[in-house]
Amino acid sequence: MIKQVVFKYNEDDLLEILTEHLAKENDFGEFCARAVIVGTPGKDLRMIAIIGDSEDDSIRSENLEELDEKMEYNGSHSKAQYINNMSVLLKKIKEKDF
Repeated sequence: MIKQVVFKYNEDDLLEILTEHLAKENDFGEFCARAVIVGTPGKDLRMIAIIGDSEDDSIRSENLEELDEKMEYNGSHSKAQYINNMSVLLKKIKEKDF
């Protein structure tokens, strides 16, 4: 018999799961986090998150939408990160800067 489990998460569940995963991946014990999901599903859906030490109250005042506009993708599965890294590498090779 093949086992299947079906999940359906709301936005709060998704944000909690993802921020907890990112905190663990970045060696935070207790942490403070804020996150928001923006964009259009199937087009440009993304999560912007900031995670810090549990005592870091400055996280509460960060403008996540502004961070979204300013920063490049930096997720571990981001194609944009790979493309950006490759373009930097190719530029260094072209300029023999290595």
